[in-house]
Amino acid sequence: MRTRSRNKAFAASPSKQNTLANLARCFCADTQGLILPYVTMMLIVIIGVSVLALDGARYMSLQTQLQNGADALALAGAAELDRLPDARTRAVRAIENLVANGTLFGQERRVQVLRVEFYSRLPADDSRPMSEGTLATDGTNARFVAVTVRPTTLTTLLPASFFGGANAVSAGAAAVAGFDQVVCQLTPLYVCNPSEVPGMSYEQASAALQEAAADPVSRRRLLRLRQYGDRNEPYAAGDYGFLQPAQMGSDTDEIMDAVAVERPDVCFIQNRVNFRLGALPAVREAFNVRFDIYEGSMSGRQNDPAYRPSLNVRKGYVGGGSSAACTARPGTDWPIGAPPGQVTGLPLDREWPFQGGRMGNGSWNFATYWQVNHGADGRAPPVIDGSTASNSNPPSRYDLYRYEIDQGYVGDRSPGGESGAPACYGGGILSDVPDRRVLYSAIVNCQSLGLVGSTQTNVPVAAFGKLFLTLPLQRSQTDLYVELTGLVKPGDDGNFEMVQLYR
Repeated sequence: MRTRSRNKAFAASPSKQNTLANLARCFCADTQGLILPYVTMMLIVIIGVSVLALDGARYMSLQTQLQNGADALALAGAAELDRLPDARTRAVRAIENLVANGTLFGQERRVQVLRVEFYSRLPADDSRPMSEGTLATDGTNARFVAVTVRPTTLTTLLPASFFGGANAVSAGAAAVAGFDQVVCQLTPLYVCNPSEVPGMSYEQASAALQEAAADPVSRRRLLRLRQYGDRNEPYAAGDYGFLQPAQMGSDTDEIMDAVAVERPDVCFIQNRVNFRLGALPAVREAFNVRFDIYEGSMSGRQNDPAYRPSLNVRKGYVGGGSSAACTARPGTDWPIGAPPGQVTGLPLDREWPFQGGRMGNGSWNFATYWQVNHGADGRAPPVIDGSTASNSNPPSRYDLYRYEIDQGYVGDRSPGGESGAPACYGGGILSDVPDRRVLYSAIVNCQSLGLVGSTQTNVPVAAFGKLFLTLPLQRSQTDLYVELTGLVKPGDDGNFEMVQLYR
């Protein structure tokens, strides 16, 4: 029995060996899981590429945010570059205020300014480095601002150091923006800076203009502007002439029409203007349209709305009246007028101590003007800027002129019968007329620029000024009596600020 059992077990052994061999052969021949090693390796690659793509997207997002921030900062700074001496200071302040704006640049990734530079001229080609540009020396020639933001480091999700790379990348940005002021529908007129004195630098002359425009005492000083004409000598403070619009020729009639018309079809850019050659002896005819006077080349224009007068044309003239509205004339001893106490326009300054007699001292006979023109109606002297006007405290003539309009006093009549309401004009509604006695003019630092002769091209404009025409011009007169009421600023009619990115 034992022998048979042992033999049976021994006999079964080859079968088991065959089964094991078959299993081994089947395992080696089986190809169903062959892709698994490749999938394992590809998963590593796919995850790596995905993480790399995510890092790339994060980097591009960071770069875009920084560039948008740099663009916004450059535009904010450029908007202040109006060629006045404090332009760079205001530009830096605007940039700092924008950086502190948490709505635009939040706490999570705050844009920080690394460097701010100002340029008067950019490189000739955008492909050239900014180092080839010309740095501005002061606010008066700063046309462009370059803003560089501080680079920001981004920690990558991909462990690049495992492959010998870096686990962080940096992104930075820079932008260049510029400014130019364009004023349209203005009188094609330039005036040599009335506040400039010989020996001033360009920056000092611009600073003197800026201070005069902001000072109430300086604004009430009467300016006597004289036409430069065909002289060939250095310009003086208060000389004036006419600009050559690119949109028209130099024909005298065209320029005269542009001086007289309500909205001339011309525009001028602060960066450069061209002077028109020659004088305009009959320019009084064009300027006097604003005072309801239509003579010479302007005869027959009194019914044309394009040549409307001001709302307030009081000028100290006698005669006229409803039956002869266009025949009024200045009286003896005008502008006070004769006989005394009958009519008066806005009086001249009592003394002219500045700029060789071109600028008065701001003291004028307010009491006579008010009594003659408004005394019969019992008008109390106006309170302007918080104080009652008087001879010892005269307002600017422009403030008084506006007070008469705003208070409805234009129709008050003087003993001589004159009122401030236009009587010659018959072309229709005047209620929407712009302030026709305010002239927008290019103010140029003629002396520090060393200008000589009327043929001048590509002349930079220190600022566009607003000049109030106090009196009409008399026969053969070309002098203008004006007050500087301020500088043309954003929001003023016809003013356009050209702020744009250059890089």
